This record gives sequence, C-alpha cells and structure tokens, in this order.
Amino acid sequence: MSPRWLVARQSALFVLRERTVALLGAMFIVLVLISAWLGWSATATVDGIYQQATVFLKAAGRTVPPNPVFDMSPLFLMRNMSVYVALIGALSAIVIGNRLVCLDRKAGVLPLIGIRPLSQGDYAIGKIAALGALIAGLSIVAAVAATATFLVLPSIQLSLLQWAQLVGFMVVSAVYMAIFGLIGLATGAWSRSETVGLLLPVTAWLALTFILPQLTANLNPTAAINPISALAAPPDIGFFHWTAQILGPFSLADSFKFASARLLDYLPPDISPPSFIPPFLDLLLALVAATALAWRSLTGLAMTQGDYNV
Repeated sequence: MSPRWLVARQSALFVLRERTVALLGAMFIVLVLISAWLGWSATATVDGIYQQATVFLKAAGRTVPPNPVFDMSPLFLMRNMSVYVALIGALSAIVIGNRLVCLDRKAGVLPLIGIRPLSQGDYAIGKIAALGALIAGLSIVAAVAATATFLVLPSIQLSLLQWAQLVGFMVVSAVYMAIFGLIGLATGAWSRSETVGLLLPVTAWLALTFILPQLTANLNPTAAINPISALAAPPDIGFFHWTAQILGPFSLADSFKFASARLLDYLPPDISPPSFIPPFLDLLLALVAATALAWRSLTGLAMTQGDYNV
C-alpha cells in the first residue's frame, strides 16, 4: 500500500470522526433531501390537480389544456440545490479541508510523519486526495437524492441530454466545493493559528458569496440565496460595467450560479454572467489556482513542529 494512499485513508477516517464535520455534512445532506422533496412535492401536487381537472373537463366535454408540468424543464425542480451547494456545501468543504491539516498539527504527529520514508509531496497528494474523496461523497449523496426524485415522479421523463446535464451539475457542484476545500486546506497548513486557519477561508467564502455579487450585479445578500433573483440583470450604469470587468472573473459565486442555471434549465435567455470569462472556464481556472495554493502550502509545511508555531 502506497504512502499516499495511507495518508489519504487515515486522514479521511480521522476527519469523519469530528463532530463538527459530521454535523455540517449531515446538514448538507438533509437540505439536499429537503430540496429534492420540495421539488417532488410541488410537481406532484400540480400534476395531481391537473389529472383531476382532466377528468372533470372530459366529462363536461371541454378541451383539456396541456399539462403545466411539461411547460418547464424537469431539471427546474432541482434549482434550490444550487443554493444549498453554494452555502452549506462550500462551508462544509472549508471545514473538511481545514480539519484535514489542523488535526495533524494539533495531535503533534507531524514530526512522526516527517521521519518516515514519506516525502512532503506524497503527504500533500494524500491530503488532497482525502479532500476529493470526502467532497465526492457529498456530491454522490446529492446525486442520489436528485435521481430518486425524478424516478418517483411518473409524469416526468428526463431525456438522455437532461440526465447528462444533471450529471454535469453534480460535477460543477463538486468542483465549486473543492475550490473552497482546497483553500481551507491551504490556510490550515500555513497559518500560525488554528483560529486564523479557519477564519480566513470563511471570510473568503463570505466575500465571494455576498460581497462580490453585490459589487458586480447590485445583488443584495437576501437575493443571493434565491436561485431565480440571483440571476437579475445589473443596472445599466458605468460603475457596474467596470466592476463586472474587473471583479467578474473573481466572483466565483456568480460563475457557479450561472453554470448551475444553464445546466438545470432555468437561466433566463436575456441574462449573461458579469465576467467576460465563461462560467465553466472560470470555475476550472479557480480550481487549478486553489490546487496550486494547497500544494504549495502543504509541501512547505514544517514537518519538525508538532503543534502550531504560536
């Protein structure tokens, strides 16, 4: 068994024992299930009313209108899941990434790891792999909940393209969570304090989720947690034109919202993202940058210190 695999497995198991991580992970899973249930409940109610109305209209000899369930894409039912990923999912990833390193530093095991035939590169790969596995687990749970929702709705049939779009949304969600998890991993490695190591990525998450969208699109914080109102067009004034050009590529929350809206078929045709970089490319570039930051921080970690150098 390779040293990288040992580090990844032990780190993942160690983090899963943390109550904070378990609580945030459980909260994310519950919210995903609630989102799926709300989508199923709303659609099932509308379909049930339509079926009863169809019987009445046929008995009265009237024309039966088309089912309103089919007036929108079935993927529209999963729109609230994008909000939960951007909020609880990203926050859970930050805590997971932070704890993957902080637990080793608090336990004082770094000197023991440092004397083993294990390079810092292997240690970094193991930690990044553990983070990827844990985030993949959250994404798989969300995917299972979404799939089950569509399978139990007999009136809704997804095409092959729509199934591919759903898979694409889950991949984009995992990428978005991984970006923040890698930032948490990096700050946990190079910070001199456990508190600072968690505070910095949380502050970055708050800025990217609420502050930058307000500067680039005049989006109030309350609108940022609504999947529809978060796609409103900004005012047509010079300030927002300039901020969109300058800050748009860094507004990852906007990129994720627009990518999710496109994949889940609820993006208005006359709305475009504030950044000149396409949302999918913007998220991919951010993932590469966050991976490089985490790699540099982990490979520069002092393996001779058993605790925080405060």
